[in-house]
Amino acid sequence: MLEVKVEGLDELLKKFEAFDKQIEDLHKEVPQQLVEWQTEDTRRKYPNIKVDETEESVEASTEIWPRSRLELEPGFKRPRPTVKKGPTMARIKGVGRPPPSTRPLLRTELFTKLVDRMTRAVNEAMKWP
Repeated sequence: MLEVKVEGLDELLKKFEAFDKQIEDLHKEVPQQLVEWQTEDTRRKYPNIKVDETEESVEASTEIWPRSRLELEPGFKRPRPTVKKGPTMARIKGVGRPPPSTRPLLRTELFTKLVDRMTRAVNEAMKWP
């Protein structure tokens, strides 16, 4: 008959429990870091974030629009400046929308800042006990 005896398993179990606690704390930290990235790095006044949580994972996501998200809603009409018409009133020139930017929505600098922020959060949160 083969008998195996392992000592010190309680200490290893305590380390795994501490590691599990760090992972749970990280699940709360990742959405906070995404909100901070939106407010500080992308300079959003009103950050939007969607968080889907399960027991095993947390998924945080955001959407980036080229202009206004109101434009995507049906029936949206852009407010136009009022110009009084008449023989003595001059027309306002240059009123209208500027040409679209050629910059990508998620620029490389912003993506790099997001990756650095998340890497720093993981490195601070996850330490082997």
